[in-house]
Amino acid sequence: MFATTSEIEQYIRMTLKQWSVSHLKIQWMNSGCYLGLAYVAEGKIKLDKRILYSFKIFDEVLKHEIAHHIQWKRNGNRFLLSSNGRRILHGKDFAAVCKEMGIPARTRIPIRDNIYA
Repeated sequence: MFATTSEIEQYIRMTLKQWSVSHLKIQWMNSGCYLGLAYVAEGKIKLDKRILYSFKIFDEVLKHEIAHHIQWKRNGNRFLLSSNGRRILHGKDFAAVCKEMGIPARTRIPIRDNIYA
């Protein structure tokens, strides 16, 4: 782990406040599949404990999930839909939020950045 539990919690609170989403609830999981999940309608984010071994990955995953909440709010508490009716989760509006946050608008961390590589 790159920091103490207290330092991690403090960083999360500061980051949520910085992006005006202090109301979000953070939960930890051992998913094995995802490093983070945004539950926008429920106002929560789930983070996999594996991200606690690298500050770079932790920061990007946290901000990525926050970006989904910002995207949701800016679109009137809904996701935009594609022509076939599917939700657009990582479209242009999401990329714009990621750019504001200073993170890449990607859906996977490449193997060279992966903490398990």
